[in-house]
Amino acid sequence: MHTPPTRPALNRESSMLRALLLAGCVAIAAIWALEAWNTALSAVDRWAYPALMATLGACACVLTWWPRRADWARVIAVSAFNTYLLVVLSNALYSTSTEPDPYQLLTTLFWLPMGYGTAFVFLSLRAALVFSAALYLAISGVVLWHLAVGDMPHWPAYLKPMMQNLAVAQIIYVIVLLAIARLRADYYRSEAKVEVMRQVASTDPLTGLLNRRAMADHLAANHALVQRGAQPMSVILIDVDHFKQINDRAGHAAGDEVLIALSTLLRGQLRGSDRLARWGGEEFLVMAPATGLGAAHDVAERIRHATAAAPWRHGQAMTISLGVAECRPQDTVDSLIGRADRALYAAKAGGRDRVCDELGEGEAPQPQRVVGVISM
Repeated sequence: MHTPPTRPALNRESSMLRALLLAGCVAIAAIWALEAWNTALSAVDRWAYPALMATLGACACVLTWWPRRADWARVIAVSAFNTYLLVVLSNALYSTSTEPDPYQLLTTLFWLPMGYGTAFVFLSLRAALVFSAALYLAISGVVLWHLAVGDMPHWPAYLKPMMQNLAVAQIIYVIVLLAIARLRADYYRSEAKVEVMRQVASTDPLTGLLNRRAMADHLAANHALVQRGAQPMSVILIDVDHFKQINDRAGHAAGDEVLIALSTLLRGQLRGSDRLARWGGEEFLVMAPATGLGAAHDVAERIRHATAAAPWRHGQAMTISLGVAECRPQDTVDSLIGRADRALYAAKAGGRDRVCDELGEGEAPQPQRVVGVISM
């Protein structure tokens, strides 16, 4: 079986299949109208066209609203289309007392490759091969048997070599489609590997947060928006107070558990637009786009209070210190992080378990933005 696609690829594939089903309904409706206009509509097609359109439309609805039933919808869509081809072809070859209607026979043969194509597009590789084998036997097996025994009811002389060519052509259809399916499987495998590599390159293995490299990319992209005056941006640098004591008393495994739990807590305190990364060791960095210094300070206070109030598995109270800085027009990413780091240092020097922002560094004091030390 082919390697299943990743979730983003799966969503794209479902959208593509849904579009194909709807396009099929439109094509059938157009053929129905043209044949009716030219009085070429057969008795079979009078009921087969609307039935086929209804089936394909229903399968498209299932792919849209009931994705858990998508596999059944795929099988039903392929079966319906190929059953139609078999019924029309059998009617053209066997159901008349005269020679087959050339128009009905040839138009059915035009669409026959599409029958195999739908199997390889909608089904897994193994299922498509099984389905193609059954379709080949249903069409060419019976025809070849008639040719072998010389029993060709009402068939003109030209039909014998045409059916022989058709039998060979169907094998070629399957071989070509098998090659395409193999290429598709290779594509899915490659995409899955790329996704894994992307996750490894951008994710901290312990906490599952963005790593420093990935956060640097986000900072650079949002820094460009700040430079164009499109929106403000602030950062919050977070450090766990006395983290070394946690490792010394409870062990490094407990320290890792604290970092994992803290990353979960931080995620719950941030907004959907914020970005959170493990910046290094016990340091975390929050990027708050479209956020000024005051609002970022409020976010930092909320994080600090939630951390101090949370229970921790190692059984000790835990606090954090936070430094906040807002990006200025003349800033680089490094200078912005540097100011946040100096604000964090001020929070540490001021007694820990507090939030300090860049305005406390040599500017007018802002007592409402510096939280007093909580007893530890």
